[in-house]
Order: sequence, then C-alpha cells, then structure tokens
Amino acid sequence: MGNFCPRCGLPASMMRYVPPRSTAGRSILSVLWTVALVGFLILVALDLAGLFIGPSLVLPGIQGIASGQTANPGFDASEVGWSFVPLTPFATGAYAVAGGDPGGHLQMTLPSGTSAGGVWTQAVSFTGSAPYSVRLRLDVLVQTSGNQTMAGLLVAALDPTPGTSDYANAVTVNWYNTSTTAWSVAPEVDLSERAPMPGTYYLKVAFLASPNGGTTTVGLDNVRLDWITDAAVFFYLPLPFPTVLFVSQDPALFLGYYSFLVAVIILACLYYTIREREIFLSALFAPFDRIGTRLRSMSAWVAIAQTWLAVTFVQVAIILLLEAVGPPLPSPISPTTGNVWVLLFELANASVYEELVFRALLIGVPMALGSLAINAGLARRWTPEGKSLKRSLRYLMGGNLRKTSSRESLLAAWIFLFASSTIFGLAHEPGWGWWKVVPAMMAGLGFGYLFLRHGIGAAIIAHFATNYVSALSWEGVGGDPLAILIGLLFLGLAIAGAGFFSWYVLYAYGQARDLWRRLTGHVVRQPTAAAPGAVPPPTMYGAPPPPWSAPPAAPLAPPPGYAPPPAPSGLPPPWQTPQQAAVRDPSAIPREYVPTYHPPVYGFPPVRFQCPSCGWVEATYDNGRFTCRRCGRTA
Repeated sequence: MGNFCPRCGLPASMMRYVPPRSTAGRSILSVLWTVALVGFLILVALDLAGLFIGPSLVLPGIQGIASGQTANPGFDASEVGWSFVPLTPFATGAYAVAGGDPGGHLQMTLPSGTSAGGVWTQAVSFTGSAPYSVRLRLDVLVQTSGNQTMAGLLVAALDPTPGTSDYANAVTVNWYNTSTTAWSVAPEVDLSERAPMPGTYYLKVAFLASPNGGTTTVGLDNVRLDWITDAAVFFYLPLPFPTVLFVSQDPALFLGYYSFLVAVIILACLYYTIREREIFLSALFAPFDRIGTRLRSMSAWVAIAQTWLAVTFVQVAIILLLEAVGPPLPSPISPTTGNVWVLLFELANASVYEELVFRALLIGVPMALGSLAINAGLARRWTPEGKSLKRSLRYLMGGNLRKTSSRESLLAAWIFLFASSTIFGLAHEPGWGWWKVVPAMMAGLGFGYLFLRHGIGAAIIAHFATNYVSALSWEGVGGDPLAILIGLLFLGLAIAGAGFFSWYVLYAYGQARDLWRRLTGHVVRQPTAAAPGAVPPPTMYGAPPPPWSAPPAAPLAPPPGYAPPPAPSGLPPPWQTPQQAAVRDPSAIPREYVPTYHPPVYGFPPVRFQCPSCGWVEATYDNGRFTCRRCGRTA
C-alpha cells in the first residue's frame, strides 16, 4: 500500500519483500489479458463510430416530430368521416341524432338468432417521424330487445388497407355478457404496433355478437384515436421505480439535449485517454510475468475494460440460463427503419442520464452530505476555511475512494453501492420484466464501482459500451458481415469475462474482509518466509543500519515543548544512543508497538509523512515543519 501501513503505521522498509516467481502461467494470463483488453478497445471504437453516425438519423427524426387524431370524434352534428361496413347480412349502421354524450352518436343494429357483426371505420393519416404512440378511447352502449341475454366482443384494428379485416387478430377492447348496459367508458386501447411507418391507416371499431334471442343495438360515441411521435426529452427520479418529472418534445430542446449527450460521452473518453495515457501504457507493456501489475493498474481504461468484461459475462450467463429453463425473454428493443433513431437517442441518454441519477445522485450526494455532516464541527480545527466543503463535494462526481480511505467512507460506499444497484435493477422491471432485475443489478454494481474508484466518466463509458454494441448494425453500416463480426467479438469478450469476474469476486472479498478488520480493530500480522535470493530485511529500530542504506544521521533531542513518546519495553528511546541494540524477529510486527498514527475521520484525506532519513511515518508538526519522532530530523 505504498510506504507505510495505513493501519499500524509501520514503514514498508520493515516488511520483508518476497518477489513473485516468474512462471509460464503468468505470461499466458498476461497474453490473454492483453487480447481481452485490445478486443474491448476495438468494441468501444465501433461504438464510437456508431455514435458519430447516429446524428445523421437522429437529427431528421427530431425535426419530424408530429401528432394527429381522427376527425369528428364526438359526432355532435353528423357521422362525417366515418363509414359502416356490415360483417354479416342484415347488419346495419346509422347516425343517431340524440342519445349520445352529448349530441348524436354512431349506432349499429345486429339481427338476432345468428352470429352478427358490423364495423365503423375511418381513414387516418400518419405523418412525420415514426415510431408512433397510438391510443384509442371511446364510449360504448349495448342493448338487446326483450331483455335477452347477449354475449358480444368489442374489438379495434388499425390496418393499412380498407375493408374488412381478420378480427380474430384484432385488439380486444371489452367483453359484454348482459342484456343491457348504460353508456360507459371502454378501456383504453394501445395500437402503437399497428402503425410502424408514416402513411394512411384505417381505424376499425367492430362489434361481434354471438347468437341470441333478440336484436342487439350498439352505440359508439367520443371515438377518438390520438397519435404522436413516440420520442421526447424526459427526466425522472428512481423512487425506486421511475417517477417522471419533466417531458418535452420541443425540437430546439431535443437537439440541444442530444448534443449534450454526445459531447459528454466523447469528452469522457478523451479525458481518461489523455489524463492516464502513461499509466495505461505502463500496464499494457508491462513484463509478461507481471499479471498482477496489469490487473491492479490504476488506469481508468483498464478498470473499465475489466469491469465491463466481468459484468457482461454475468449478464450473458444469466440470460442463457433463463432461456434454457423457460420461454424466450421479452425485450422492448425491436429496431426497425422507423424507430432506430429513437433507440440511438434513448441508449445514449441512458448511458449518461442513468449514471447521473443512479450513481451521482444515489451514491455521490449521500456521501457528500454525510461528509459535510460529520465534519461540520471539525472543519476549523482540521482544515483551512472552505477546504472541508471542497473535499466533501468531490464525492458528487466520484473517483476519490481508495483502499487507504477512512473506514467510515468505505463502509458508506459499500452501503450506497448495493442500495443504488438494487434500485437500478428494479427500475428496469417496467420495460423489460422481472428477468432483467438481477442482470441490471449486477451491471449497477460494476458501474457503481467505477464511479467510486474512477469517477462518473468511467461509469458513463462502461454503460455506453454496453448500450451501443449493435449501433452500427442498426444504422445499416457493413451489412450482415459486420454484424456477425461484432456478435462474435461480443461473445468472445463475454467468455473472457469469466476470468475477470472470478478475480473481482476475490478482490471484493478481500476488500470486505479488510474493511471488517478495520471496523473491529483487528491488527493484521503478516509474517513471511525468506525466499531464495530475497534481499534480507532491515533490522528493527536500535539495530545497526543495513549495509545497502545510507548511514543514519546523529539522533537529535525531541523538539521543545513536546514530551518524548513512550518507549516500548526493552527498547531505548530513538533519540538516545542505545547501549546495546535490541533485535527482534524481523518478520513480525513488535508486540509492544503502540501506533500513534490513526487515519482521519470520514471526509478528510490522510496526511502522509515519511522521514527521508530513517523512513519513519510519525512526526510532530510545528510552524509548517515536521519533526520525525524517531530520529528527530526536521523536514
């Protein structure tokens, strides 16, 4: 963990270092790691290509947003625009001047004794950009002569051709099994899938009556079909299911928001590419026997790739398992030439907005508020004025959590990570179904880890890499050959993700175990055995210095006004010349040692010090200078 132990304060020079043995297995793993990382970068490059081509489809779609409805829905004066088509002999349709709500209404009369049916129809023109959201609303009155029991079915259809239809495949509006009903509002009908492209369609409202002993009269009023381009800018909050706060189809706002999404994704990629290029290249070109160096790299791109591979493996494994034991899983994503521009916009929006809501809002904001609340009374004592607020606000955008962070911040991060991931999984249920909850939750854990460790930009890139995998195929670039290659690349990366998933499971277990020990005050002792060819460790304080280090300076007296620290039993004070060196087992931490260094409270980063002369990590501070509490040197 660097130059000293953050738990007990001992410098790293007192620990025995055993270099790892070079094996062929590490080299093979390094090669596989490199192939997987390069494959992921190729996938991200393809996603970015789809993002650059996307505006050519999205911008015309935004400019073509339109809406409309059927004519004369209330029938207040006549039935103009509507026509009746009998489905069986002797079925008739007419306009009734009175009896509607208000004014007139449409009426069909169906004979008794046999199955009968009739349909009222009107042509509707759909213009602008598809896809469309189509809703049908109407009022219904059903009566039979002589109070005979009647059974009938009210259905609706939206066809591209006039005339009768196959009403067995029509959408059922309501079922009636009575003698007489009053005027009632029928359930709303969704006909969005019946109008996939712009053009002229025919709305058909039919009643199909079973044989009965009396004449059936059916009244229709307020028959209104509304359609609108199914695309909008909307903002919501997860509570835990999405609650919509704002919806707009204003073209100017739509174009500005889409430009913002594209810019955020591109800037996030450029930010990590430029900022961490040296760290990334050092991990990519590390010696082949240093697989640990690659896996534990501080590069955001390495973490994004490894996390994405692990998460993708879990999602693909769950989906394959569910499809093996049950029916095909439903999906709301069905790309067509008419709705592909909406999918490109919505997936880019999910990559950015969902990370802002589920990560920055549900993880960053609580941690920032917790830091401010805990440190409200300590800001003047520990930091200059304003520093506490600035450090607390850094939690909003993430990227400031480390292994050396305080145990309070680590515990809060674990809690908010699992809570936000659970809400993220539940938020996918309305559109996808319950099968999507667990895969989305696992993805939320990966994106949340990237947010805490590397910032909101890393989470956005990982989310974008998932959403835009098929963007080029939907845009018609490359045809089937490119779609097959992308599919094979995705499958290969998902298989490679099994190894990264296993590593992250062990990594998470180690982090949880370390946090538990820190919370319970457990002191970790790590004796190590000497390896052949290992450099012998330095001796404990009071012993002669090792031959490979510079001779220590003459010990100084403690600074004025400070009491000397308590000396462990059997060891002379570090500022006095020992009469006889006390040597302990160099492979174990002294049992008598009582550390005076403690990590700061939640919200304050630790102040690290290491004496350049003796390597000690404890010092007194006075007038802007540190005085080592072991050798007395002032730095």
